[in-house]
Amino acid sequence: MTVETCSPPDKLKQALLKRSDELSMLPAVASEALELAQDPECVAAEFAGVIERDVKLATEILSMSNSVYFAASSPVASLRQAVVRLGLKQCRNLILTSSAASLMKSMPLEQEWVREVIWQHSFRTAKVCSYLNKSMRMGFEGEEFTAGLLHDFGRLLLAVAAPESFSKADSLSFDEGGECLSRENEILGIDHCAFGAWFASHNGLPRSLVAAIELHHLPETHHPNEKLIALVSAADSIANHFQRFEEAGDYDVGLNRGAHALAKLGHPQLLKDVDSMVEKIFGEVLNDSECDETDLG
Repeated sequence: MTVETCSPPDKLKQALLKRSDELSMLPAVASEALELAQDPECVAAEFAGVIERDVKLATEILSMSNSVYFAASSPVASLRQAVVRLGLKQCRNLILTSSAASLMKSMPLEQEWVREVIWQHSFRTAKVCSYLNKSMRMGFEGEEFTAGLLHDFGRLLLAVAAPESFSKADSLSFDEGGECLSRENEILGIDHCAFGAWFASHNGLPRSLVAAIELHHLPETHHPNEKLIALVSAADSIANHFQRFEEAGDYDVGLNRGAHALAKLGHPQLLKDVDSMVEKIFGEVLNDSECDETDLG
């Protein structure tokens, strides 16, 4: 089955739309570049010509193309060469990630600590998504990091749109039982999954990202993007535990619904290789002292 993104209450919707200048998810250059990248006849030189108008994006693409993961024997100095090395799909994912990170770090919140806590959790979820994707050979090419980064974006949006009610609806305890979405719906008229998915869809983000935002609490849902949804759900569960305890401790992967969904989809490693994978994730992947927007996977 598929789940349709619902429309939020008018009060919340208008609270965001009237601040559209502050909450633009995709800058003009990023939007133009993403549209161009969807054209099968797009060439690297044309794409690079658009990107070079945004110094931040151009710098990030050059930096990634020369990273250890992508670098060949010699570094590249031109943006066109960088685009050729990365490929349009990887460039597209980097643009989405960079734009999302910039917005998340600059959103106009009354309480700065709320932004920082949600950013830390989102970044950690993205890092775990990236690790699981590579270790389980799931085949994603950057979209898993972006999906992890954006999965809880709706929480930030609710904090902006309804600051007076947000703390009652979301304690930011990261102990996310089934009642957390019910409480949000009761107090705010919508939960963070649906609100984030509506905003992402409204801003023209790819359907796969919208689905991961909307359904990461429902990883068993049959959906064209079910692997990405299950991956984000699994990573979210792990990052939630780390957010509360900062160590593996008594983490029980058997309670991770995303891990079970991944196993049913042909990726059982998280359940089968529990000790080695959990040790790696908590000991290395999540043990970064800094979560910075310049580190985009």
